[in-house]
Amino acid sequence: MSVTATPVEAAAGAVVEQIAAWAQRGDSAPARLLEPGSEFVEWAHYPQPDAVAPGSGWRFYYHAHAARQRLAGEHGHFHIFVPPPADTEAMAANRYSHLVGISVDARGLPLRLFTTNRWVTDETWQDAASLERHLRRPGLHEADPSDVALWLDNLLVLFADEIAALLEARDRRLADGVGGLDRRRLEDHRLRIPSQCRVNLARRVAALDS
Repeated sequence: MSVTATPVEAAAGAVVEQIAAWAQRGDSAPARLLEPGSEFVEWAHYPQPDAVAPGSGWRFYYHAHAARQRLAGEHGHFHIFVPPPADTEAMAANRYSHLVGISVDARGLPLRLFTTNRWVTDETWQDAASLERHLRRPGLHEADPSDVALWLDNLLVLFADEIAALLEARDRRLADGVGGLDRRRLEDHRLRIPSQCRVNLARRVAALDS
């Protein structure tokens, strides 16, 4: 009797299969965002403009900081955004909220997950509980290129527990000490990344297989 894969197991399989398919043709998630014949430029956004899913309003872009500011082995990172709460001025103004950053190597293998402070992306702030709900049903897959967008959706499912923990750690880091948010800290340029963690795709998949 066959056993139906869980959503996390299905996401893991889809992530690995997509990386393998790209590798077979000498491609990767970062490379898929470059125009044919163009060279990767630090700080530039890929794609340009940002990739936006028309139905959900989710969006992403990829870029890289200067080499001295990257992790060892990091090629660049994806920033993933979700829409602000409905029926708000931010929604009407086509604003966004940062969900998570995903650092990858040149092959597209994920290396690190991280959150950002509000000022980094000029986002509309949402607390961890509000953002965690989006992890149940990622909405990037209608964006273009669709293979990269769907791959990112599956990464969010695969690492949902880690991302939720990072969002909660972010909120604790930015708290005012009495259970609320210290809004002054949202604009503190000394604090860029409130929380982060390393990830290893092979270990994550092996843990699911076991």
